[in-house]
Amino acid sequence: MAYSSVSDELVEEFNPKKEEKEGSILEVGDQAVWSLSSCKAVKSLLLGFGIDQLRDDSTDTYWQSDGQLPHLVNIQFRKKTTIQNIWIFADYKADESYTPSRISIRAGTGFSDLQEVEVVDLNEPNGWIAIPLKDAQDKYIRTFMLQLAILSNHQSGRDTHLRNFSDLEEKICTPDQLCPKPDNSALVFGKYFTDHMLEVSWDSKRGWAKPVISPMHNLQLHPGAKVLHYAIELFEGMKAYRGEDGCLRLFRPDRNMARMLSTAKRSSLPMFDAEEMIKCIKRLIQIDKEWIPYSTTSSLYIRPTFIATDPSLGVASPNEALLYVLLCPVGPYFTSGFKPISLMADPQYVRSWPGGCGAMKMGANYAPTIYIQKQSELLGHQQVLWLYGVDHQLTEVGTMNIFLFMLNRNGERELVTPPLDGLILPGVTRLSLLELAREWKEFRVVERTITMAEVIQAHEEERLLEIFGAGTACVVCPVSSISYQGREYNIPRSEPSLSQRFLKTMSDIHYGRVQHPWAVNI
Repeated sequence: MAYSSVSDELVEEFNPKKEEKEGSILEVGDQAVWSLSSCKAVKSLLLGFGIDQLRDDSTDTYWQSDGQLPHLVNIQFRKKTTIQNIWIFADYKADESYTPSRISIRAGTGFSDLQEVEVVDLNEPNGWIAIPLKDAQDKYIRTFMLQLAILSNHQSGRDTHLRNFSDLEEKICTPDQLCPKPDNSALVFGKYFTDHMLEVSWDSKRGWAKPVISPMHNLQLHPGAKVLHYAIELFEGMKAYRGEDGCLRLFRPDRNMARMLSTAKRSSLPMFDAEEMIKCIKRLIQIDKEWIPYSTTSSLYIRPTFIATDPSLGVASPNEALLYVLLCPVGPYFTSGFKPISLMADPQYVRSWPGGCGAMKMGANYAPTIYIQKQSELLGHQQVLWLYGVDHQLTEVGTMNIFLFMLNRNGERELVTPPLDGLILPGVTRLSLLELAREWKEFRVVERTITMAEVIQAHEEERLLEIFGAGTACVVCPVSSISYQGREYNIPRSEPSLSQRFLKTMSDIHYGRVQHPWAVNI
């Protein structure tokens, strides 16, 4: 994929002082000045900015553009300050003569620190995006940079558009090909598959083939396929629900597709049209809708998968790939249901590291964790609490994001979760819980680094209220204990339980008990 408006070379040669004079200056209250330098190819843009929790009150910080996209925002604070997040709101439309598909958002405290933190689709309104500052709680800053770059629809002349939904070909099972459906009580995660699957193939010469829905079947791969040798593959996990009102719903599929595209870029796999992909997935679900359990404790798990298939042992970008989708009726991820789990926290095992792929949903992140998971089970625990660094930072719990509900040193209730600094997966459930908590406005919501030393201190001072994991498979899962450096720490559970409140709220959205824009009708 190529940067069509801003190249990496341009970024390196960028002169902040020069651009600051040429760019538009926007006053942001008494806190900061935003200097925006522009580039072409966007018809209109509405940008909004906020600092930490002030985003809801920063209605005067919008910047309206006509025909220009500010590709680099240089923020100069009036005095040194510590902040946790910069917020950006963007609603933009592309020029008719140009065909950009997405926009990349990079952020950092300087050019050497710029990292891609978000990739969003053009031509769709986008909500507030939290951009955490790396190690913001440990240092005062005066400058923060935000780079916006348009990503084109073509990569080295290759067509990266997924064929239109109208091109979808359907090959429906004959009666003798249909499989018996399991009882809800027998549902185990990922064991049963529906009757049909979706496939879309791609190659570098012809681009995307038409999408095909066909009876479930085995794949045919050459032994030299790149996926088998270099793990060039990725997947997503999302769910469909049968509501109490009988309606079928997906939960925030746009967020899964955005994350899938981000992982595809890191995997050197081709881009695709997220909207068209969602339409194809919806049609697949409609065909196999009777596989969605008639139950409010079960759902239909959706597994989009993307693999490199060209038969070549060269370590290079693939010339052939296959994007396919499987459906599985599933019950609760943990057979014990909504019961607290125990964790093993051993700092000698590391799941991810800076500059790696810990924020990507690719299989290579999961295979190395299975052995460690087995070790934790041998010691009587259900999951692993993944730590990083000499200070033993909390990153994830099993395959879930982790949350701590606690009293800070000022006696304020605070929901804390690790930041999106490249070490953890940007979970859709994580995002949803943070947005719900900020909407409730009942306690502080903070994304920052958390260490085991801080957890132990809060535990000893009886400030620790609750710890829980969150993810698509289980939604929310409370933690009962943590085994760390030869000691077992029993985790309390607040009354009323915040994790249970989150679970009920999410369940109400999933099963249609409340109307919510996150629930997308199929």
